[in-house]
Amino acid sequence: MATTTSIIVLLKFFASRQKNAIVDYTDFCEYLKRYSEHHLEEQPSLACYLEDPVPALQTELDKLIDSKLIMIVNTTPDKQGIVVVPFYIERFTERYKDIAVTPSLPFPSEADLPKGTPKEIITRENAADLIGRLLKHQDLNEKTLYGLMLPNNAPSILLPSTVSVVTFIEDAVGKIQNMLKKEEHHDYFLKKLTVSNPGREMIVKNFFNAFVDRPDHSLETLSQTTESFYLWNQLCFFIKQDYEKIKDYTQEDLSCLQAVYITEVGANYFKNEAAESAKKEGAIKALESLLLKPPYYFTFDEIIKFTDNKGLPLLGQYSEEELKEYLHKKTQDAPVQELPELLVFKTYDDTRYFIFKSKVLQLILRLCTDARVSVLEAIKNHWSEVLRQFDFLPEMKDQKAFESRLEKEIRIQSPILSALLHSSFLPLLSYDASGGDDTSKISLFVNGHLLPYSDILLMSRQELLNDAKIMLPFWYSMPVVSWIAKMLFRPPKSKRNKTQKTKAEKYREEEEAKRKEDETTAMLSQNATVSKKVAFREAARNAEQSFVPTSSTLNRELDSYEKIWNQRLGKETHNNLTEDVNSLIRDYIRKTLRTMKVESFTTERIHSLAESLMTAPGLQKIRERDALLMYIQLYMVKLVKNIPM
Repeated sequence: MATTTSIIVLLKFFASRQKNAIVDYTDFCEYLKRYSEHHLEEQPSLACYLEDPVPALQTELDKLIDSKLIMIVNTTPDKQGIVVVPFYIERFTERYKDIAVTPSLPFPSEADLPKGTPKEIITRENAADLIGRLLKHQDLNEKTLYGLMLPNNAPSILLPSTVSVVTFIEDAVGKIQNMLKKEEHHDYFLKKLTVSNPGREMIVKNFFNAFVDRPDHSLETLSQTTESFYLWNQLCFFIKQDYEKIKDYTQEDLSCLQAVYITEVGANYFKNEAAESAKKEGAIKALESLLLKPPYYFTFDEIIKFTDNKGLPLLGQYSEEELKEYLHKKTQDAPVQELPELLVFKTYDDTRYFIFKSKVLQLILRLCTDARVSVLEAIKNHWSEVLRQFDFLPEMKDQKAFESRLEKEIRIQSPILSALLHSSFLPLLSYDASGGDDTSKISLFVNGHLLPYSDILLMSRQELLNDAKIMLPFWYSMPVVSWIAKMLFRPPKSKRNKTQKTKAEKYREEEEAKRKEDETTAMLSQNATVSKKVAFREAARNAEQSFVPTSSTLNRELDSYEKIWNQRLGKETHNNLTEDVNSLIRDYIRKTLRTMKVESFTTERIHSLAESLMTAPGLQKIRERDALLMYIQLYMVKLVKNIPM
């Protein structure tokens, strides 16, 4: 053997030379001393074993005892022996190699251990628990000799940790196949399987013959939830049923019964894994469908809270690590010269959002339409106030300053739109967009540069200035009068051009005031109906936070989604359709609130109610289903939030 200082290697060699796993302590000390003398020049570290090897050896043996590779036993009152566990592991590993070639050989059991072998070298575990754990993860090593405990007091099986559990299951299946090849068993179990499946005789026969004649496909049958898997379970049941009735077992009978137990454990594991995999796959599909629905952009914290159509959280059907792995894969993997399917962008407050590539331009189009109104109104009101104070802003005359003001206003009124327009992937996405829906034909770049914000929002500086001037009293256009008024009424410079609150900020303040008013009403009122209405209004405000971004308002979001799903031409036709849908929602929510508890009015419940209403015949002809669903949810929140006292 090669020179080594590993005591466990020397113990294994010494045990194999004497063909006994129990090594006499004194004999091994002598052997170790001679070995050290012979190999001292090659391994100077052996010097500690030259004179008195016991102290140094005992230190090494204590480590091996802790790792359960050896045991110290008293072979006689005066002698100690070292039980070398890897010796047994190697021996039984060879046994499994023989079983793979000759399936009729029995599985190793405790009876195969030599007399005097301590039973403590066996790590006893329930077969189902051990096989399930090893199938998930197994490190092949020489450290453990497992004793698999089987049902119905069947003899336990010894399994060394050097043998793959997959190989172990294949050996068990091979034993069953070997038994079924015998004529008396072949015809008997084929008949039982055929009788229990009337009308499917040909399917059963094909399965049975394929299973018996093709051992290389046996494990594949176990690991798939197909019709063959169902027939295999039946076959195992029939074999086990017959063999458990035997009173005087032969070694072959016991071996076959053990094999059935082992294969059933493996089959159940694969069945559960297949079910979990199907469940996880369904949850991932539900996740993808939710990511493709409005508002199309989501933070990781929002994705974690996604639920399926039954209201059950998706997180739990897959783990958080699997979710992160899925998102990482979707945001990284992509064909050459193409963007990944899922894109990531950040707003100015470093909030990270995920959005599908196919929804980016569609979202930008909606946000631009939405932002145009709010930006135009904000700038017009601001300019009008500045002009009212007889002041002037550079952006009113300079186009470059006007573009900077638009950029700043978009960042305030629609941070998501601003982040998307400044994202690194937008130029590539606009370049790649060719064909598909109408949004893919929109060009946001010219010569590699983003279009001016005035072009994106279809906004003219001069027209905006004219609109702001129109809002002023008529005498502002009279030079002499306006000059005199400017001298008399123009406020000090420190009080001019103050930053105004956005419409969203004013809306939040109004909502907070209404909330406090409702709290006061609930405290003063003794009426249970009033208290319930206040509670519903509060629940609606809480739900609103999930549907409406902080930079927007409820009415603004409603108008935005209405423009998407209601594409009827003509003002009267458009308004009539909106009113019909609103009436349908009002009637539905009125009936629902009669029996609904306040605590159940949550975002999940609102989503469920909206999906139920979507099935109404009157809404089936509306094509933009996602936008309509979002509109219904928002309108439900609005109705409940404004319940009259």
